[in-house]
Amino acid sequence: MSITSSWIIDLVILFATVSLVAYKYATRKFDYWKKRNVYHLKPLPFIGNFKDVSLFKVTIGEWLKQMYDSTDEPYFGIFVYDEPHLVIKDPQLIKQILVKDANSFPDRTNAAPQHNEIIANLLFFQKSPNWKVYRSKISPAFTSGKLKLMFHSINEISQNLNRYIEKHLGDIEAKEVCAKFSTEAIARCAFGLKAHCFEDENAAFRKVGRRLFDFSWRNAIIQSAYFFRPDWVSWLHLDFFDKQVSDYMIEVFSNVMKQREDTNTKGNDFLDMLIELKKNQDLKEKYSFEGNKVIAQAFQFFLAGFETTSSLISFTLYELCKNPKYQNTVREEIKTTIDKDGGITYENVMGMKYLDMCVQESLRMYPVLPFLDRRCNAEYKLPNSDLVVEKGLPVYIPMFGLHFDEKYFPDPLKYKPERFENGTNVYNKDGIVFMPFGEGPRICIGERFGLLATKLALVRILSEFEVVRNMKTPDVIDFTPKSFILQSKIGLPMKIKKITSTPA
Repeated sequence: MSITSSWIIDLVILFATVSLVAYKYATRKFDYWKKRNVYHLKPLPFIGNFKDVSLFKVTIGEWLKQMYDSTDEPYFGIFVYDEPHLVIKDPQLIKQILVKDANSFPDRTNAAPQHNEIIANLLFFQKSPNWKVYRSKISPAFTSGKLKLMFHSINEISQNLNRYIEKHLGDIEAKEVCAKFSTEAIARCAFGLKAHCFEDENAAFRKVGRRLFDFSWRNAIIQSAYFFRPDWVSWLHLDFFDKQVSDYMIEVFSNVMKQREDTNTKGNDFLDMLIELKKNQDLKEKYSFEGNKVIAQAFQFFLAGFETTSSLISFTLYELCKNPKYQNTVREEIKTTIDKDGGITYENVMGMKYLDMCVQESLRMYPVLPFLDRRCNAEYKLPNSDLVVEKGLPVYIPMFGLHFDEKYFPDPLKYKPERFENGTNVYNKDGIVFMPFGEGPRICIGERFGLLATKLALVRILSEFEVVRNMKTPDVIDFTPKSFILQSKIGLPMKIKKITSTPA
């Protein structure tokens, strides 16, 4: 045998050995659900059941819906790469995990990287017990009383929104227009700043917002790792957001905070509360609230409020432009309410029933984050089953699947505000089916702010303008698979026209 032939044989043997070892390692956990007698989907080596998401063919929400639709079991197992995950689809079990036994599932599954102090201290990424402390300090900023104080600023911005639309009648991209509004509202209500989004198409705050939610391939891979390969985040020191963008935001927040503290001025906004917390913290407390920990909460307000609000407004406008009957009904409610009360107020905006029905139906069809995740912190016996959930096991709640299950929402692909004629609680009496902001102790802290800003913007827009389809308006939205939140691939194009009646 020649030396060359021997070398080739050795190489083949080496390759086969390495491949076998890699295969064995990648599939070492694939008997996890079989051992526990839990229905599960057959995984593929290395990628488990996660092929379409890891290749960015579908969004995580759509993928979980596919899993949800594949079985009638109340819960089932999947593999995200080589890691076992439990998916809960039974509403009563969901209520147990998110609400009744929330102490056993206190944390999300995402990474909380210690190499980046800002990201590590964002409330969304915080782990127990820190998140409870932070949330208890921040929650007072979102009471009804505080929102009423913010109403004047948001109302003024909504008037500026209509002035902007007046100058840009015709074909628009609704998501971009609504993003300008939400950026202005958050900049003003959180930090007392004017973002100048309506005056300048390339305003600094708006450019930052675009880059924060720019789902390029690089950002998509990194942000996917935060949710699905958190171990990689620490090893590789991955930053969830573009560092230049986050550094800019941190500098802005720090400067405004320092100016407030130096001049002892107040803005009746979120920043005032952060300054008070920093000033009045109990030094005996285990968790200090200063430095980047304070800045992180300001950053969190911007991140959470910006995307939630702009998406909800634009998705609602999209459905109303396709359904003029519903648009006319909500416009009539707006007109009647304004005529009766002599203007727009906090109370009448939040009290418009049909408007709320339209918004809730938009939330059903387009929850910004279309899945929930939790991690078990101790052995937990799943009620009415033989399954013991192990400590550290990730659990997914397939929100998209529930929201589009015809068992709970007949004809789920159609936009029908009348589903919510009797409110939202009707869907969550015995279990939890409707949860666009999450549920339990970790429900979205900015829910009230988002709903107020959304409804006020819709009241302003629909009282003066009509939205209709144009040639580019899609029949069905195709979501970008590189985004962990719901975003349309082409934006939300439509036409906007002036109507005659205007509010006080």
